[in-house]
Amino acid sequence: MYNTKIVYFGTRGQELTSRHLEKFVECGANIVGFVEAPPGSISTTHTEEDPYESINETAQRLGLPLLCPTNPGDPGFIRTLKELGPDVFIVVSYQFYLSEEVLAIPPMGAINFHTSLLPRHAGMHPGFWAIWYGDGETGMVIHFMDDGIDTGDIIYETRVPVRPGDTINVLYDRVWKTSTPLVGRLLDDLDARTLPRKPQDMSKYLYNYEITEKDFELDFRQPAEVLYSRVKMAPGKFYFEVKGERYSVTDCTVVDEHVHTRKFETGVPYPIEGRLVFVTPRKFLQVDGVIRDGVRIDPISLAD
Repeated sequence: MYNTKIVYFGTRGQELTSRHLEKFVECGANIVGFVEAPPGSISTTHTEEDPYESINETAQRLGLPLLCPTNPGDPGFIRTLKELGPDVFIVVSYQFYLSEEVLAIPPMGAINFHTSLLPRHAGMHPGFWAIWYGDGETGMVIHFMDDGIDTGDIIYETRVPVRPGDTINVLYDRVWKTSTPLVGRLLDDLDARTLPRKPQDMSKYLYNYEITEKDFELDFRQPAEVLYSRVKMAPGKFYFEVKGERYSVTDCTVVDEHVHTRKFETGVPYPIEGRLVFVTPRKFLQVDGVIRDGVRIDPISLAD
């Protein structure tokens, strides 16, 4: 059993919370209480059902306090947190902002698990945005929390490739397989008071907001490889418009250019060798599957 007293923050039904919590319990972490976000309050792009024991179930099994404030700035909640006497907060998929008053409670600070290579993709839905931007790699950063959003000093990080055809679920699983083994190291360093810390390079800070419908419109000014990865991570969600009609892409292929000319218009579908393609800055994006109003149609029928 470790000595450092932990209050663990998370959200039920979120695998990022529960997968890492299982490892904390398995390693013998000295958890003195839990803070749970209200059910349904979290926005996520991870769609697989959580196979692990949820934070509320773990709290009940261990007989530990479980707090579920609708407002983490509530004086009663802050008072109860102080009464738990934590040395550190561990925050894993808890999307409420924690004020300086809350962060000042544990003498060793608060530590957050964030699924991106900070300072890139701070904020919401880092896995979605890593694929959306065409990043070649991502990972997990475990960092101290401050009054900014994902801006605190880095303790550890892992790195994994972002592969063509990755879904968000597949990418997150690849990252989390590298970060759960760090829990034992984190507990060792907490007890020894030897946590490393490295300031972030804030000139590279990129904050991502909530996803909007416009983010699913295919921008053919982007390379074909980037658009391919977007479609593959969420088939049927990304779309293009032709003559005012919206068409959702369920499948696509990156192909070399079969013609020796660049006299094309961007965003216009062309029939080339019996296939529907869009020109991009690099290669063609061949559209292999299309849906309009829930009905599958032949992509080549959209060409003039």
